[in-house]
Amino acid sequence: MAVQFACNAPKPVTYDLGRPKCPRCGSVLLIAEESAFNLRGRIRHAWSCDDCAHEFVTSITLWPR
Repeated sequence: MAVQFACNAPKPVTYDLGRPKCPRCGSVLLIAEESAFNLRGRIRHAWSCDDCAHEFVTSITLWPR
């Protein structure tokens, strides 16, 4: 059985969809280890890289104060 494609792309298309990359090795991270929301409108995500085990934290603001 042969694999057939509906269209041929010149190269594979990849999207990071806004996912963070590990600051040490550059791997794209998919799921935060831990997330926390506070009532001031911030979400804190704790990340751990599966490739190099580097851990770091990101924080985003949902609404301006």
